[in-house]
Amino acid sequence: MSINYQWVLDEWDRFLKISERDKVDVIDGDALKTVYRYPVPDNEVKQQLSIVQLSMETVFEGWKWPYSRHSFVQQVKEMRETIHGCIPLIARRGEIDANLKSDDPGPQIAADDLHPWVWSAAKPHWDSGNDRAAIHAAAVNINSRLRKKLGRFDVSESRAVREAFSIEDPQPDRPRLRLCSKDDPDNFKSVHVGAVNLGCGLFGAVRNPVAHLPDDEHDLTEQEALECLAAFSLFARWIDRATVEQLKE
Repeated sequence: MSINYQWVLDEWDRFLKISERDKVDVIDGDALKTVYRYPVPDNEVKQQLSIVQLSMETVFEGWKWPYSRHSFVQQVKEMRETIHGCIPLIARRGEIDANLKSDDPGPQIAADDLHPWVWSAAKPHWDSGNDRAAIHAAAVNINSRLRKKLGRFDVSESRAVREAFSIEDPQPDRPRLRLCSKDDPDNFKSVHVGAVNLGCGLFGAVRNPVAHLPDDEHDLTEQEALECLAAFSLFARWIDRATVEQLKE
C-alpha cells in the first residue's frame, strides 16, 4: 500500500497548529507573570509528536529522530523546524522528482501487495530481518494451500505441483487444477506445463536451499529475497484462481 501523502501533510499541519505556544499573562501571587502555553493539553501534543515522528521515519527512509533526550519543549521546537523544512519536499514531490531524478526507476514491488498467502506468512520474519525464514514460511504456506485445494496430503511439494497441473485427466482421488480451458489444446498444454515448471523450480531451487543450506553457502541480498517472494506470489495467484477439475463419474 502506497503512502498517503495528503494524510501526512494534514497530520503535520495539525501538529504545527497545536504546538504553537501562546503568550498568556497569569497572576502569580501579587505579580503578573507571562507564560507560554500550548492551545491543547501537553499530552495531546506529545501524542501528535509521536505520530509525526513515525510519519517522518516512513516517508524518509533512514531518518532518525535525533532529539529524543532533549526536553519535551525542545523536541517540539525542533520538530516544528523540521516539518517546515520538509513540507516542500512532500508538497512538491512530483516537481522535484521530475527535475532531479536522472533515471526512471520503473515500477517497484510493494511487499504488502504480494499475494496474502505469501506476505502473511513472510511478514513476521521479514520484519525481524530474517529474509531466508520469510521465503521458507511463504513456501510452506503455499504448499499447504495447494494440498488443501487438491485435497491431497499424501504427496510432497514437487509431486503436489505435478499432480495439480498435470495435463492428464483427473483420476480417482487425483483432481487437477485448471488455469484455462482445453478449447485450445496447445495453449492448455503450454500453460499447465509452465505452471508445473515454475512450481517445481521454486520449491527446488528457492525453497530447498533456504531451508537446508547454511548461510555462508546461500547468501541472499534483500532485493533477491524480495524477488523470490514475488515469484512465489505469482505462483500463489495461479493456485488461488485455478478451478478444481474432478473425475466425472
